[in-house]
Amino acid sequence: MWGYRVLDGLWSVVPVALAWLATRPVSDRELRRFAARYGLDDSPPTTAVAPYVRRGRLARLGGAALGLSLHPLLYAAGLAIPNDDLYYGVLAYLLGAFVTALVPLARPAGTRRASLVPRRATDYLPRTAFVVPPATVALCALAVVACQIEPRRYSLVYGSATGLLVLTAVAVAATLAGIRAVVARSQPAADPVLVAVDDAIRSQAAHTLSGAGTAIALLGAAGALLQMGAYASPTWLHVAGLVAGLAAAAGAVAAWCSIGSAWRVVHTSEP
Repeated sequence: MWGYRVLDGLWSVVPVALAWLATRPVSDRELRRFAARYGLDDSPPTTAVAPYVRRGRLARLGGAALGLSLHPLLYAAGLAIPNDDLYYGVLAYLLGAFVTALVPLARPAGTRRASLVPRRATDYLPRTAFVVPPATVALCALAVVACQIEPRRYSLVYGSATGLLVLTAVAVAATLAGIRAVVARSQPAADPVLVAVDDAIRSQAAHTLSGAGTAIALLGAAGALLQMGAYASPTWLHVAGLVAGLAAAAGAVAAWCSIGSAWRVVHTSEP
């Protein structure tokens, strides 16, 4: 019992720590890391980059802190919702990244905005980011079909592979739609410094949405594959399901880690 109380107490500190990280001042080290990660030259001054780094961090980490605290706050107010704090925290983190990229950058008076033509989503993400999610849905669908038509080792199945397929498909659709919305937003038309900063903010949001959304989809596929492997009667399908499920789970970890990967935005119209 005491061990559970210790873990529960430590978990309750996480939102406080996230809120503190979200509101602390932007350091020079953080600005240099941001500039190096997204290919900003030394030309954008600190005054142009710092407000957007601060705003993005506040939206993401502040959203995560609020999501993790949502259940106890509503419970104290007499409202009951499922106790899925981690789920709420991840969704709020993604929502913060999405909103940050959609809110227009502040600009000097008279600076116009233009569409991103001929910019493409592949300017901000590698092509694998658009291949892996649909492949994940197809793999999850195959696992669901196998669960339905292949003989099982046991008659009782815990959970629903079909529900995991729905989760995977929704995560992929929301991820791709969010990335398209981020890329399609207009940008400053007359200020090269703001254009560079705007591209960096856009790239950061695209990587966050892609990495987290793909990780959620792969976790759903991993659950369906492991369930198929655990209950499939044919030996080859049993082994294949377990191996593929573990590989999908490892891929989910890799996808989440890709959120912070370095990326230099080079538009297709540039040499």
